Amino acid sequence: MRTSVETLRDVLTRTLITAGMHRPAATVFAAASVDADQHGKHGNGVGHIPDYLAALKRGSLNGAAGPSVDARGAIVSVDADEGIAHFAFHSALDDILGTARANGTAIVAIHNSFTTGELGWYARTLATHGLITLVTTNSPALVALGDDGRRTVGTNPLAFAVPETMTIDQALSPRAFQDVRRAAARGESLPEGWAVDSEGQPTTSAQEALTGALLPFGGRKGANIGLISETLALLAGATPSVDAPSYTEGDESPAVGLFALALDPEAFGENRGQAIAEHLVRLSEDYGVYLPGHAAATQPLPKVIEVDDELWAQLNYPPGF
Repeated sequence: MRTSVETLRDVLTRTLITAGMHRPAATVFAAASVDADQHGKHGNGVGHIPDYLAALKRGSLNGAAGPSVDARGAIVSVDADEGIAHFAFHSALDDILGTARANGTAIVAIHNSFTTGELGWYARTLATHGLITLVTTNSPALVALGDDGRRTVGTNPLAFAVPETMTIDQALSPRAFQDVRRAAARGESLPEGWAVDSEGQPTTSAQEALTGALLPFGGRKGANIGLISETLALLAGATPSVDAPSYTEGDESPAVGLFALALDPEAFGENRGQAIAEHLVRLSEDYGVYLPGHAAATQPLPKVIEVDDELWAQLNYPPGF
């Protein structure tokens, strides 16, 4: 099914409202989800919506959430009220931008939220306002960092954006958990070194990985990045990943955290942002360095999105509502 981004936003907004999310949050979340698909992040974009619909029905996602913002000094703290982090972030955006302009930096700490979705959206949003941004989060534990194969942290993605130049958005595991779930549903195998089964033994079965754990890329060096993300999420007020309730079952919010560091490059020197952007482009053009997200930042985004027929039916006629 091919549909325009405008139609898709409208369908998502209507479906989320039908499922119990109030219109302001539904509008923000629908736009963010479509934006993720436009940037090629299908697993954490529109394809992730059924999980949110199910969470609304179970009560683990608060559709009527009213985020509260507390801006003090360079720190903007936001209680998401067990709602979506996107709406909490949107509710605090003016405070974040004002803080960054006044101090040269803003530290964003969102807590008590449902899982945060595509992390690049937050970084890209602040980058459109001229801010170099680092964002990370946690989630219910899915990745094993220890030798025994027990889940210890979430996929703990990390995003980093430079205005009009680059957006890095990557998970701790080789692929997002959503991709592994889809592979399991299709009976597909995983490459070696991606996962362990419930006994902590290496497996290439996506189905066994769902009851076992994913593994970090790069071994212990990747695990180190996971520890950094977990620490910053805890600083933001997150529930530790090993203690966070599942986002796919039960009626308790995972209550995760999102940490963002937004930097105004002009506070570091005149035309500093332009100099950084020009150097990164130079690395790409003269040295063959790949700049993630550069094409999306410099070219028009897709106006038409491909949606799986089964997913399209779920979005238009959500089961149980």
